[in-house]
Amino acid sequence: MGLKQIILKLGVAGLRAAYAPMKLQKTRNRIVILSRQSDKMSMDIRMIVNEIGKSHPDVEVVALCKLLEDKNPIEYGLHMLEQMKYMASSKVVLLDGYCIAASILNHKPQTTVVQMWHALAAIKKFGYQTIDKPSGHSRQVAEAMCMHRNYDHVICASPATGEHFMKCFNISESQLTYMALPRVDEILRPNNILPEEYRGRSLEDFRGFLRNEYEIVEGREVILYVPTFRKDKDVELKGLIDAVNKPEFTLVIKAHPIYDNLMYDGSKELQIPAGLNVQVIIDKKYSSYQWMAASDRIITDYSALGVEAALLDKPLYYYVYDIDDYEETVGLNVNPCDEMPTSSAVTSEELKAVINSEYDYDKLTEFKNKYVSVDTDNCTQKLGSFLADLAR
Repeated sequence: MGLKQIILKLGVAGLRAAYAPMKLQKTRNRIVILSRQSDKMSMDIRMIVNEIGKSHPDVEVVALCKLLEDKNPIEYGLHMLEQMKYMASSKVVLLDGYCIAASILNHKPQTTVVQMWHALAAIKKFGYQTIDKPSGHSRQVAEAMCMHRNYDHVICASPATGEHFMKCFNISESQLTYMALPRVDEILRPNNILPEEYRGRSLEDFRGFLRNEYEIVEGREVILYVPTFRKDKDVELKGLIDAVNKPEFTLVIKAHPIYDNLMYDGSKELQIPAGLNVQVIIDKKYSSYQWMAASDRIITDYSALGVEAALLDKPLYYYVYDIDDYEETVGLNVNPCDEMPTSSAVTSEELKAVINSEYDYDKLTEFKNKYVSVDTDNCTQKLGSFLADLAR
């Protein structure tokens, strides 16, 4: 056993000892939501909090959101103690990712842990699928940190994704609960995700506003590019821009919200040349979901956003120029070239060809139905009722 593993085991033992007296608190009809994805509530968490407050006022709900990246260890340690205090006295613990305290501690029998992963599908491998890979943790660390333990329910939108989640979380089929994430409600009703001043107005009004703000010429098609996060690597834009370099297109690029890792032709200074036929917008103001609603076509790679975009029945393309490297370092559960062969491209030339070809909507529908096979009506209400019943 290495020194790091010994230190981790001692830390886990210390937290378990601190948690034991906390569990003497009375268990309340409460849902505590724990997230380390961001310092503020995600779309899913915000929607669940609002739904529980509106439809289930007898159930208390508390959301504790704090991004783990780059945090002071003492500051995050104090946050973990707050998480433990609420878990010790709540009937339901709701997660949207791996939570150290939720997985390493021994909870009361009446406490139910629900994992609603922060993506609608598991396009790329993670968790136990990436043990001892460059993108994952060592087996020793995963075991010491009880990675993805204690889940009573894992929310997933299809049996296909369920198969992947069983491998990612190292769980059995009996732990899968089939329903969609709350965000599906807003994706399918895009007026709800528009900026505050445009809610209640039409989507066309918002599109017109964006065209005015970014001086998008009337008649141009808006193509949204949403690449996934690449650990320690940049997203190369030259091939993409070459493929869509036509005067009838406006290309909107949305980098990962935390890791702004874009480059053009090897330069991180993003010196995109002047005189292109295509208009290029690198936007940081509006969300990917807002642009997804306002765009005409969508390009992604290994992001689960592709499954979400498929719900809109708009032309969806996969540009996977680094797929061989990505397969080796991360790994894929869903290979776009196999699942969406008529709209996937490895090279710039292939991307140009599929964009200029007639779109295969039948293949898009097949893809959508495979990864979101559950009923997509009132997703927030269904999950809210499920959680509230567990909390009573």
